Amino acid sequence: LRCGSNLFHFGILFLFFGHMVGLFTPHAVYGVFMTAATKQMMAVVAGGIAGLVCFVGLSMLLYRRIFDPRIRLTSHRTDIAVLVILWVQLVVGMITLPFSYQHADGSTMLILADWAQRIVTLRPVDATALSALPWPYLFHIVFGMTIFLLFPFSRLVHVWSGFATVAFLFRPHQ
Repeated sequence: LRCGSNLFHFGILFLFFGHMVGLFTPHAVYGVFMTAATKQMMAVVAGGIAGLVCFVGLSMLLYRRIFDPRIRLTSHRTDIAVLVILWVQLVVGMITLPFSYQHADGSTMLILADWAQRIVTLRPVDATALSALPWPYLFHIVFGMTIFLLFPFSRLVHVWSGFATVAFLFRPHQ
């Protein structure tokens, strides 16, 4: 449990903050010292490693939740559903990596960042650029927004009670 939990939480926090920095840092800020292509390659490599770590941890937790009879009895179906949803989202996110690598010029990252920044700053969004992206990106976006909708209605809400708490990594076994 501890190994899977730590791997999952390390990976998911890295991915969450990586997405925040990657999507919401304007090109004018990082463009001074790196190109969009460099930023995209950093995201592919770092996100790929964090995604793999998260995948291993989440798979361990999901396996335990489904196949350990004691844990299965105390699990609500929404607990399992949330883990499956996160697992699918993670797999689709990792499927986007080869697509990002194929377009190493940074154009894909600029399209996604522009879309995300326009959403957050409440500026009109022209989705025509998004519609030209391969299906894994679009699925990843829609599924990601769906996960945000699930937060208040599932145990994902625990994120807000101890968001980025380092003590969580060293807590005693439950």
